[in-house]
Amino acid sequence: MGNIRLLWPTYKATKQAVQYSNTFFGTKHHKNTPSNAFRHAVWNWLIAKECMQWKKDENTVLKWTLKITTMHEKILPGDPLSNAMDMHNNEVGRTIFFKEKEHDLEKGLATLRKLTQESKKVHTLDELTLHSKSQLVHLIDPQ
Repeated sequence: MGNIRLLWPTYKATKQAVQYSNTFFGTKHHKNTPSNAFRHAVWNWLIAKECMQWKKDENTVLKWTLKITTMHEKILPGDPLSNAMDMHNNEVGRTIFFKEKEHDLEKGLATLRKLTQESKKVHTLDELTLHSKSQLVHLIDPQ
């Protein structure tokens, strides 16, 4: 597992991701809606941000974030399309983190909320692969 000292900031970021999702979207983020896409993206963004306080190497932190969130998807699998959607949205969070050099919390949240409003609905795995790693995707329209 390596980087054991990154477990605490990962746990902290996970709690924060759920709190922000609850604040912005209530319980809607529990379904495969745009708010779920937000939760996955902000989770990855926050893990990277929190871990950077402990380990100043961005590449190591992003590898850790990928490893921990991929492990989560493998441990708690859903159907192939929802898993692929989660993995895609996880990557969007890491991509946004990598592109933003300041890693300002308010700016990061604002960027991810804007992307949530622009989230695209997908119906198949093939359709999912057509979207860039800066585009959130969802399976269910919000109600």
